[in-house]
Amino acid sequence: MRGASRFVSCVVLFGLGAAAGCFREDFMLGAVCGNDVQCGEDQCCSGKRCRPSPEGCDRGAGIDTAYDEAYRSCHDDDECIKLGMPHCVRLEGVKDGFCADLCQGVEENCEMHPESSSRTCIELDGQRHCALLCCSAGCDPDTGQSLCPGQTDCPDPCPGKMECLDNVCVPKDGS
Repeated sequence: MRGASRFVSCVVLFGLGAAAGCFREDFMLGAVCGNDVQCGEDQCCSGKRCRPSPEGCDRGAGIDTAYDEAYRSCHDDDECIKLGMPHCVRLEGVKDGFCADLCQGVEENCEMHPESSSRTCIELDGQRHCALLCCSAGCDPDTGQSLCPGQTDCPDPCPGKMECLDNVCVPKDGS
């Protein structure tokens, strides 16, 4: 059944000019899922996303806990694919990128980090990627409200090995 659905997806993608993804083993990595059948071969539905089996499959489907490998520092996509995420997101002016899924729908579909549940989606190279939200301007100490435009509540601080740049948590140099 998976093979047939993958074939149909590839035919559709081929028609849209994105055939290269059809021939990669990681085609379904990071896709939103509800059960293992919706993921590619040798993958499982961990939390709400397809992850490599067995490395990323310890949470079970529908479990709403942080994925330890999410937003890890990286240099290229291959590092992230091994962890079950399809992209190394690299922002301009930052030495290292971070591993992330494509943002599918709303921010709540993105993985939480063990140290932050403040998620957002950012546009980069024509694709929306999951990221951790922060406030570069900080928060009002009296009210706890964000001083960043468009934000009301103060987001969680960036995880220990990350820093806030343009309202997105990015890896610190050397992390």
